[in-house]
Amino acid sequence: MAPPRHLPDLVDDATAEILLRLPPDEPAWLLRAALVCKPWLRTLTDPAFLRRYRAFHGAPPLLGLHHRLQVLDGEPDPRFAPTTALPAFPHPADGGGLMRALDCRHGRALLHMVEDDGVDFLVWDPLTGDRHRLGVPEIDWMAYSAAVFCAAAGCDHLDCHGGPFRVVFVATNDPVDAVCASMYSSETGAWSVPTSIHNGGDVYVQARRGTLIGDEIYFTLSRGRAIVKYDCVKNCLSVLNPPPPDPAVYNGWFALMVMEDNSLGLAGIVDSILCLWSRKVSAEGAVEWVQCKVIELETVMPMAKPHDEAYVVGFAEGVCIIFVHTSVGLFTIELKSGRVRKVGEPGVYYSVLPYMSFYTPDHCRLSSQARAV
Repeated sequence: MAPPRHLPDLVDDATAEILLRLPPDEPAWLLRAALVCKPWLRTLTDPAFLRRYRAFHGAPPLLGLHHRLQVLDGEPDPRFAPTTALPAFPHPADGGGLMRALDCRHGRALLHMVEDDGVDFLVWDPLTGDRHRLGVPEIDWMAYSAAVFCAAAGCDHLDCHGGPFRVVFVATNDPVDAVCASMYSSETGAWSVPTSIHNGGDVYVQARRGTLIGDEIYFTLSRGRAIVKYDCVKNCLSVLNPPPPDPAVYNGWFALMVMEDNSLGLAGIVDSILCLWSRKVSAEGAVEWVQCKVIELETVMPMAKPHDEAYVVGFAEGVCIIFVHTSVGLFTIELKSGRVRKVGEPGVYYSVLPYMSFYTPDHCRLSSQARAV
């Protein structure tokens, strides 16, 4: 028979179970709890507890946004816009100079340093402040998009900080008769040999966030005519057809997404109805786009007036959140719960880049205080 446990140990266990259930999408609650007393601080900065905390909550929460515009719309504010009560992280753009956000994924942000002679692209970790500088691939380009993602073998992407990463760069030049791509590895410090595919002419890569599924990443081409896929293992491109009807019904405003079954999805709005599609591939290789859900937006989110125009401008993988822009502002729609939340004021939005990560007390000065007590 095991010896009875002391009351303080039982209290500590009960406290840990309570702290484990603090929601990660408002990190201020964790930080305030860590300031209550030294035992709570030690618990909230303990690596074993933090592993349990991340596993308990699953996908990292949304902490803030970057966003990207079309060329004719100018440049958005490059700074990070928090969606929580915490202040924004110190940003590389704080030093001045034109900087364009291209992607956020796996705890990192990818920035194009447009006016920096010393660096072309910057991979930045907002939580740790880590910065990795890289040059451009050997591709002539005019319109482009890019994606950054974790490359650590076996990583569950719950705590991606400091490990190896990849950057995929996809572009079209003028004349726009081909799509070109190359991939950067932080482990080799080099870009892969560029690959290309003809796109039928007069089609360019859109300034939208890519969608990563396994070893493949998908980008959209102008006016939604096609989807281009880059295979990270084979270093090759292929072109896919979008779902019916003609993508023109979305007026060019839709977003690629990852479905719950890990298939490629697409979200677009027609007459205030949000339509979700999933690309199904049979065992024999037959491909079919299936409409899996429709949501009447006028019943779930505020509109300035009846039949107000709404546009899909992004998707956050792992948490099944779609970003929708209306004249009232920028909103998130959680597909599982139906919860709608306003995260931005009225303005110009084109491609929202969600930054998701667990912001726990070990990522601030509190961790050094815990080691001292």
